[in-house]
Amino acid sequence: MDLETFRRQVLDPRRTEDELKRLRVNAIEERDSECARVAEDELSRRFPFWRRIKRKAAVRSKLTTARFNDEEHEFPSSKDAYVWLLERFITAKPALFFTPNWETDFVALGRARNYFDRDPRGMFHQSPHLGDDENNYRRLSNGWYANVNLSNDRKFDVLARFAAVAKLQWESEWYWEVLQ
Repeated sequence: MDLETFRRQVLDPRRTEDELKRLRVNAIEERDSECARVAEDELSRRFPFWRRIKRKAAVRSKLTTARFNDEEHEFPSSKDAYVWLLERFITAKPALFFTPNWETDFVALGRARNYFDRDPRGMFHQSPHLGDDENNYRRLSNGWYANVNLSNDRKFDVLARFAAVAKLQWESEWYWEVLQ
């Protein structure tokens, strides 16, 4: 399907949140990132909380404080703080995602699953079914997907790797604290 036809379908005000999510998943399955982005943008515009974790999972969320330079925020979950910091790191070192090399591998690759990928299913190479659940990943502003199905220790490790490659100093430029 061409982009304009897809855009008309997505922008139809009669479409429900579930229908828009299905269109988005179909675009991802077809590896059409432009169409997926159109669907995500419309979901975010009409249903701002479409990515929210179901209530059952939110009970386990931990209040988390994150700081990047002079900007500090408190988040209801470590996933939200993690993604916010990743977005700040991407701004500081965008080339990391566009020039694959040993630094990219150092930050992105894990043994059983990757921490970043262009395709959510490709991220979970030993457990591909995890790519079907949108609670396990978030789409970043640069078009890549971040694995958020990680322990808080692993999230910190990924942030520390990213910071090392981006040459960001722990506690002077960025900070992360998961509150019990």
